Amino acid sequence: MEKEVNVYVFPASPDTEKIRDYLDSKGIDFKVYDINSDQKAHKRMLEATRGACGPPVIEIGNRIVCGLDKERLEETIASELK
Repeated sequence: MEKEVNVYVFPASPDTEKIRDYLDSKGIDFKVYDINSDQKAHKRMLEATRGACGPPVIEIGNRIVCGLDKERLEETIASELK
C-alpha cells in the first residue's frame, strides 16, 4: 500500500511553491491542504506535529517534515516511499 503524502500550507508562504516543485520533480503524488481555509486540515496538521511546527508541513505516512528541509525530506522520502 502506497503511503499518502500530504502538504499543509499557507498559500502565501514562499516555500509552498518550492515544496510543490520539489515533490513534482521527484515524481511524488501529493495532496495540498490550505490550513487557512480548511479547519479539518489545520486540526490534522496540529495533531500530526503535536503543535511543534507550523506550515509548511509535509506528512509522508506517519513521518513529518517541518518546512523546506531538503535533507530531512530526502531521508524521509528514501525511507518511506522507496
